[in-house]
Amino acid sequence: MITKRFFLFALLALVALALSACSASATNSNWPGLAADSNAAYLANGTQVIAVRLSDRADLWKYPQKADSKKVFYASPVILPDGRLLIGSAGSDHCLYVLDPTKISADTKEPAATCIFSSDQDRWIASPLVVDNTVYAPNNDGNLYAVNLTSGELLWSLKIGSGGHLWSAPITDGKTLFLSSLDHNVYAIDIATHTIAWAADLKGSVSGSPALSADGKTLYVGSFNSKAFALNTATGKIIWQADTKNWVWGTPAVQGSTVYFADLDGQIYAFDAQTGKQVWDVQPDGPITANPLLMEDRIVVVSESGSVSALGQDGKSAWANTYSTTGKIYTTPVAAGDLVLVAPYGDKITLIALDKDGKQVWTYPPATQ
Repeated sequence: MITKRFFLFALLALVALALSACSASATNSNWPGLAADSNAAYLANGTQVIAVRLSDRADLWKYPQKADSKKVFYASPVILPDGRLLIGSAGSDHCLYVLDPTKISADTKEPAATCIFSSDQDRWIASPLVVDNTVYAPNNDGNLYAVNLTSGELLWSLKIGSGGHLWSAPITDGKTLFLSSLDHNVYAIDIATHTIAWAADLKGSVSGSPALSADGKTLYVGSFNSKAFALNTATGKIIWQADTKNWVWGTPAVQGSTVYFADLDGQIYAFDAQTGKQVWDVQPDGPITANPLLMEDRIVVVSESGSVSALGQDGKSAWANTYSTTGKIYTTPVAAGDLVLVAPYGDKITLIALDKDGKQVWTYPPATQ
């Protein structure tokens, strides 16, 4: 029941996203993307990318200042080493934008924005990966694009498998890119030759990015086949697989000898990273699509029901109380210093900052507005 209900929601959200990109005015039809540095939180909330100062929740800037039907933003922004932001538009412009917060227009109050590349085909739903000066950007058209960050030159592109939709960011070990696809496969792409080294069929769509072990030898990923997997990064062969009660939507989290998965039943699983043996499982509250967030010795999880919980490495609650919002939470929470940032969907409050004990520090916009 949860699976069908959520999948219908996801499909309707993406259809609405496509329609909004062609309409006269953009609408907020999908859950937001979120990123943060030491100074600000960056929320990609459909009609705008919003920068909020962490110290006092003040508005720093918005892009665009006024809604533009061609520009729609839902992917989590990528923060570049020099403080600029890279984000793809899910609108009809099909652009990868670089936003420069150090250059704010006196007239529009917007950061300088440059469209470095347009796919000419489809929307950017996934966040790109930036390595040195190359942007590796998966597009909803089923292609992976490699673009020069400085010049915007297309270096190469590669059709991934049967061209299934690509909803998640690639990861890398330095030589190989690992990319999930809704066509049921995880792909390994050789960076030097721009070719697919292997494909692992997981018998179910893979919407979340894989996670890499510390030694780079193992890839952890979940699928809509209600399973958690460990794959050999060199060959793609399955090292182990474990059952979950429902679909695994997000990216697992790896900490030491343990890997944590979450599913649409709201279950959190701790598996032995080497053997796949289940250490524990617990159900805090509601379906989970977001990635578990590791903060020192705690695992922070958010749910569709609007709850924010923290678990210890033993699976027991690490906070005195579960924090609850009136909206739904599909976006992965983000750590910013001692703060946990949460972005609810379908609520007047679009951003919440909690302290490390789960107590509310501030909301954006403030509740009095």
